Amino acid sequence: MAKDRIICGIDVGSSKIATLIASVGEDGKINLIGVSSTASRGVRKSQVVDIEEAVKAITESVEASERMAGYSISSAYVSLGGPQIESVNQHAVVAVSEPEGEIKESDIHRVNDAARAIPLSTSREILHVIPRTFTVDGQEGIKDPIGMTGVRLETDTHIITGSATSMKNLVKCVSEVGIDVSELVFSGISSSVAVLSDTEKELGVVLVDIGGETPDVVIFIDGSVAYSSV
Repeated sequence: MAKDRIICGIDVGSSKIATLIASVGEDGKINLIGVSSTASRGVRKSQVVDIEEAVKAITESVEASERMAGYSISSAYVSLGGPQIESVNQHAVVAVSEPEGEIKESDIHRVNDAARAIPLSTSREILHVIPRTFTVDGQEGIKDPIGMTGVRLETDTHIITGSATSMKNLVKCVSEVGIDVSELVFSGISSSVAVLSDTEKELGVVLVDIGGETPDVVIFIDGSVAYSSV
C-alpha cells in the first residue's frame, strides 16, 4: 500500500504566520493533519524587515503545526505578497514543431517560454507565468490545444513578478528554520485556488484578500487571471 504524500504550506503575513501540513492520498484527496497560526514578527507589509525575528516567528508556527501532525517537515510551499508584486499580460507566438502532427506539451512549454521573454530589471524576478488562452492558426479562445493540429501556436499569458531581494530574504528565513522552499506562490493566487469555483472564474470575479497590512487583488475574466496586484 502506497504511503500518502505529505505537503506543507507556510503563509508569512504581516499579522500572522500560518502553517498547514496535509496528507495527499492516491485519489488526490487532501486531509489536513497539522494547522497553526502564530503572531508575526519581523514582517511589515508582507515583506521581511528583520530576519532574526522573522525566523523565530516562522519556527514557532512550524513547530506548533508539526506537533499537531506528529510529522517533521523538510520542504514547504511558501506564499509571497507585499507591494512589490506586479503583473503584466503578455502575448507570444511559436511555430508548431511538427506541423503535420498534433500539438504536444513541448509546444506549450516553448510558447510559454517565449512569453517569459519580457524586459525585466535585475531587481525583479518572474514568479508565475499563467497561460490565459491559446490561439491555433487564428482560432481563438482555446483553453487546451494539446492534441489539436496546427502550424502556428499563440498564447496570452499573465505574468506575475516580484522583488528579487524580497524573495531571497523570505527564502533565507524559511531555510534557516531548516525547511527547503519547494516553490514561492503569490498569496492572491493561492487564495483564489482555495475559495473560487470554476463557475465564478468563468463568469468573471474580483477576489480581494484583506490582510493585516496589505490586500491582494486578483481579477478573473473568462476563467483565467487578467490582473493581479497588492
